[in-house]
Amino acid sequence: MTQLDYPATESGGRQPVRGSRLTRRRRVLLSVGVAAALLAVGGLIGASFVKSPQQLAADTGAPPATVVTAPVVSQVLTSSVQMRGVVYPTAQYDVYVSASSSGTGSSAASGSSASSSAGASTGAVYVTKSEVAAGDTVTNGEQLAELDGAPLFVLAGPVPAWRDLTPGESGPDVTELQNALASLGFYDGGDTSGYFGPATQDAVAAYYEHLGYTPPADGGVPAADVVFLPSLPARVLAVNGTTGQQPGQPFLELAARSSLALTGELPPAYVGQVRPGLSVSVYDEVTGIHATGKVADLGAATTTVPTGTVVDIGSGAASASQAASASSASSASSDSQGNSGSSGTAPATFIPLAVRPTHPLAPALNGENVLITVQTGQTEGPVLTVPVAAIVTSASGTTYVTVVGANGRQAGIPVTTGISENGYVQVTPAKPGMLAAGDRVVVSG
Repeated sequence: MTQLDYPATESGGRQPVRGSRLTRRRRVLLSVGVAAALLAVGGLIGASFVKSPQQLAADTGAPPATVVTAPVVSQVLTSSVQMRGVVYPTAQYDVYVSASSSGTGSSAASGSSASSSAGASTGAVYVTKSEVAAGDTVTNGEQLAELDGAPLFVLAGPVPAWRDLTPGESGPDVTELQNALASLGFYDGGDTSGYFGPATQDAVAAYYEHLGYTPPADGGVPAADVVFLPSLPARVLAVNGTTGQQPGQPFLELAARSSLALTGELPPAYVGQVRPGLSVSVYDEVTGIHATGKVADLGAATTTVPTGTVVDIGSGAASASQAASASSASSASSDSQGNSGSSGTAPATFIPLAVRPTHPLAPALNGENVLITVQTGQTEGPVLTVPVAAIVTSASGTTYVTVVGANGRQAGIPVTTGISENGYVQVTPAKPGMLAAGDRVVVSG
């Protein structure tokens, strides 16, 4: 039998020691396990902070480049050139009045006297009634105003009112008076055409009474009372003077209603792209009005903004013209004495581009600075187009686009470019079938 060793007790006896050895052995094993666990955790933690040079370079390097693409689109493209332009009357009629020519012999129907001597003696004419305003349309026979109690009216005719028309006179101005009164229903013949006879005098009297005025004492039409215009209806551009005021010079500014013209200011660099007959669109940002037309003509390079012809009519036109000439001469003299060194910027040179509107321009466009777009070309049906940013030209001069396939692979496709519009450009692949609508092309990256 195996003999067991027992430790001695206080009483001299011996006790067994087997349980103590097992406990110590367990403690050792537990300590070893804890230490191993701590080493494992420490290794994991250390591994997370300790990296190889290759890993460090990968972690700190730039992210992979991304590629931005856009689809190839099949569409119709139209190329265009834009410019500014001014709407103005082709012919403007400025009506002048003067003290020496007002109210010759006619008086208001109410009975108040309105003789020319009153205006002449005071040296001034006053507007006693205003019948029209800027923007109004006037027609044959319509009264425009009342000056010193006498009517001012408009009649159709190409010959300006340069003299008083009285019984016994003859000439083309008498003919136009007869024609104008006949169109109004006041004259039905009876006198030789161009001769101011009794029938014409009766027609004049009936017309004055129609307006509400006593006919002139001499039976004729004072030059101060009538404005002959070669084209009616006409539009009132401005009225310079209201009731109780002296009329401005000019008193009235009139233009034929359908005589508005439009000239664009084409930059010289684009003159090779524009020719007569091309379609034009017009837009006014102020009024919101749209219009269309064609390029009518291209002029010589200039710096002068185009304007229409201004025709001065009325007995006060000559004196007003003399005053304007004197003022211009004075201004020129002043400039020559030291104002020639102005620091103003020289006006830009442009090519006048005359536009022929499809329909008469709206009166509200008169004087407006509008946007003109000329369509310089258009593709014949839908074509393949890509964003302009997708076009690449190599050092050898080859133009191409980069197509990205479904697998991400990129391939350069040589193309020929065409019309461009709104950021897109027409492209034709060097070989048919190499490019199709829906393909994705690289635009950046």
